Amino acid sequence: MGKRAKREPAPGPGLTWQPGTGPDPQALARMQQAAPMPSVLMGEAWFMGDDRKMFGYLRTTAVDQLSDSQITEALWEIASGTSSFGHMDEWDDWFAYLLPRLIAIKQAPSERETIEMLATAFFIHYPVRIHDWTYDEVLQTLGQVFMGPSRWRDGRLILDHLFNGPPASPHETWGWWDVCSELSASLFFCLKYLHPRDIKAWVDSIFAIGDPHWRAQILLWLGQTRQIWDAGSAFPADLGSQAPQATWSETYLLDARLGAPFITGENRCAFTEALRPLLALHLDDWRESIAQVDYLALEALPSIIDIDLA
Repeated sequence: MGKRAKREPAPGPGLTWQPGTGPDPQALARMQQAAPMPSVLMGEAWFMGDDRKMFGYLRTTAVDQLSDSQITEALWEIASGTSSFGHMDEWDDWFAYLLPRLIAIKQAPSERETIEMLATAFFIHYPVRIHDWTYDEVLQTLGQVFMGPSRWRDGRLILDHLFNGPPASPHETWGWWDVCSELSASLFFCLKYLHPRDIKAWVDSIFAIGDPHWRAQILLWLGQTRQIWDAGSAFPADLGSQAPQATWSETYLLDARLGAPFITGENRCAFTEALRPLLALHLDDWRESIAQVDYLALEALPSIIDIDLA
């Protein structure tokens, strides 16, 4: 009997963004069940000699009892170690264990740095979307955190949670010329790991959200990151640290060491094809609605550029 051709997995449920709909709890439960606590302790990536720090607290402390500094330390070692030295079973296994458990407990806007670090580590662990492996559950969990109910009220962004919150006085600025770091990471996460066939529905859902603050952020992101999602000639590390910004925690780790374009040509093509008619139809209306909010008109509109995808 001849060797069977490898078949594509059945289409998953895709992904749409709807304000107030956060991570799927059933998907989180399945991810936790599939990744029990590893039996081998995890060690640090950066050490000299034989004295290597081991992260014993990961074995002795429940994930929901870990301190923020312990979580940040562990995720940084996993991400930076894998980026610099390649995969090690201990980092891979502990990342798989921590990922769903941290998503489950770190969904509040105040915990966005953890979510950004998880996205960075995932980008490093899976630089290429492998067609015989499903990303559906990670998209339905990590990819949905920004849509959670703690960030939205009646279809509008809760502004207290964006950037550093409202200005302390009328004489200070919000910083709307920047893109919220968690949003930028989330946009790239979905654009990278969605199957090309599912990108149009996701883009349609982005443009179905009517909040002018959301619209300003999306248009700013499109302009500031085009060298990645359209040209495919750059990595998040190339976005720079000067305003306007579209970076997130440890973006500098995401560079050419990933060994492949950050976004595949297939996904970039599907994204621009979905984007083209929506921009043609909505860009003027979006600009007009943004201009109705005085601080958006002052801080965001000057940085929003026309995007010609003809």
